[in-house]
Amino acid sequence: MAHAHGDEAPPDEPAGGSFADRLDFLCTHDPRGPFTNPQVVRMLEEQDLPAPSSTYMWQLRTGRADNPTKKHMDALADLFGVPRDYWSNDATAAAIKGMVDRLNGFKSTGATPDQLHRQLQSFTKRMSQGVKPEALVEQLETLARLKEAGVTADTLERLKDARVTNLAMRAVGLSDQGLNAAAAMIDQVRRLEGLPPEPPTPPES
Repeated sequence: MAHAHGDEAPPDEPAGGSFADRLDFLCTHDPRGPFTNPQVVRMLEEQDLPAPSSTYMWQLRTGRADNPTKKHMDALADLFGVPRDYWSNDATAAAIKGMVDRLNGFKSTGATPDQLHRQLQSFTKRMSQGVKPEALVEQLETLARLKEAGVTADTLERLKDARVTNLAMRAVGLSDQGLNAAAAMIDQVRRLEGLPPEPPTPPES
């Protein structure tokens, strides 16, 4: 890879998908987008992140330039809310693509672009803490199946008496890891629908 632009050498070019392919995917499929090249540059500037010129951004996105500096790669990753190794790690890139595609599918349920972007940022943070991306993708797949079955955060909130007891009984025997996974999925349904993590505490009678 040529290093003609800038004096910082970027990581090795991503295998199984060029930098341009991966950048164009984010610009096109970001839940808040799609974005034009000038829009991306302006967003970088507004967040005080290193921003290329609009012309150079176009060259990077179309593959006419294949020499992004590390500071620009990191800035673009931070802007889109993806791990910084998205550009060089095939597994990370594949996981992010799966997450973004699935998150966009939640738009039809009323989730806003900003909510979906924050969810992607949350996933990126959890990946940095050691959570396997495959587990996060599976959580989204499970949420999608719940949505398709008509189970929403509002539905969960309306569960009362016997149904809640039944759910609690079914949780008996689950490991801490299993209980945490179930709670995490409910939390994600709530976030995707713009609800607070915990339902309001009912007033004392």
